Amino acid sequence: MAFCENWDELYRNNEHMSVWPWSEIVSGSLRHTNLRNASESFAILEVGCGAGANFPFFLTHCPNIYGIDGSTFIIEQLKERYPSIAENLHACDFTQPWPISHQFDLIVDRGASVHNGHKDIQRYLNQAYEQLKEGGIMLITDWFSTEHSDYEKAPESIDKYTKSGYTWGPFAGVGNVNFFDAELIHTLVQQFEIISLGHSSSSSYGSDHIHAAWSVVLKKR
Repeated sequence: MAFCENWDELYRNNEHMSVWPWSEIVSGSLRHTNLRNASESFAILEVGCGAGANFPFFLTHCPNIYGIDGSTFIIEQLKERYPSIAENLHACDFTQPWPISHQFDLIVDRGASVHNGHKDIQRYLNQAYEQLKEGGIMLITDWFSTEHSDYEKAPESIDKYTKSGYTWGPFAGVGNVNFFDAELIHTLVQQFEIISLGHSSSSSYGSDHIHAAWSVVLKKR
């Protein structure tokens, strides 16, 4: 659970406490699943759910919402805030076997698994595949790209893709950060059908910093 202590401390310090649903999650969920007209059995799991920013959006369409996160602090807060789904919220290392046996129509990963090494990410994706229903969708955003400025500036390199030791910017104090190229993504998700694979890059005027990331929509074959 290499990332958990880092993130638990960040949440306790009231950092990274996103509270508004992420637009890419909203649009992707509605576009690629039947969430808009969800049946009573429709179920969603958010991996690395953090402060639950997407929960209000999901709960307007579906009562069967599950969440897992490495931070015991944030999960306890979410249980108090969302008592109707408290039993579905778990503090755990999601790269290890999950304490959930449910099958899901949608699994969401908004920049969560990116804070693990790629071998741990592979193990996590294998489990996600097993717990998706046939034809189920996995929606992944913010897998940072090797074209991101901070890829080359990393203080520590654990391997080609996994970096650590950041003391500045958005990666300060988060522990490991995995950066992806197309080759790594295709290797990791080969058991899935790729519905969409997008790469975005942006910079601010007057700055040479480049933010680059991948978004992936996967389907269980």
